Amino acid sequence: MIKEFEYLKQEFPNKYISIVLEHKAVNKVLTFCDDENQYLLFPGMFSEVNGGKGITDDLESYLVNFLVDKYKAKAFGRAAAFVLEDQTTFIGFDFKSIENDIWSQQNNFSVDEEGKVTDVDKSVVNSSDQNSICSIVNSYFEKIDFPDDTQEYLNNLYEQIKPSLNIVKLKNN
Repeated sequence: MIKEFEYLKQEFPNKYISIVLEHKAVNKVLTFCDDENQYLLFPGMFSEVNGGKGITDDLESYLVNFLVDKYKAKAFGRAAAFVLEDQTTFIGFDFKSIENDIWSQQNNFSVDEEGKVTDVDKSVVNSSDQNSICSIVNSYFEKIDFPDDTQEYLNNLYEQIKPSLNIVKLKNN
C-alpha cells in the first residue's frame, strides 16, 4: 500500500472529526494526497460556483478524476453524513488509492434537538477494505477522456474552487 493512502486512513478521520465538533455539523469533504500535501475541499460551496446547483454524483466523479490528473494524486477520500433506516447517524469515510486499495469506516455521531452535532464516537462501528460506503468512490481513479466542452467546464470550475482548497503538508515529508 502506498504511504498517501495509509496517511489518509490514519490522519483524516481524526482531523475531520475535530472539524465536525468545531462547527457542530457534518459537511461533506473531499480530500486527496499527492507526494507532499493533503488537500481538503468542502463541496458545500459548489452551489456558489456551479450555477446554484450542488455537486452531483457525476460531477463529483468527474471532478475527482480531473483532480487526480491535475495533482498526480495517489489517494483520495471523502467523508459525509449518512442516516440509516433506524435513524442511526454516522460519518462514512471512504478512501481509495491509485492502486485500487479501498478502506471504509463508519463513526456514529449524535445531535441535539437543534440538529447540531454534539459528539462523534471515535471508535469505528463498521469497516471494510473491500466495499465502499458511497458507491461514487468506486469511480475514483478511472481514466476519463473528457470531451473538450467537459474539459473546459472542469478547468473553469477548478479555477473557481482552487482558492478554497485547504492544503496541509504531509507528516514525515
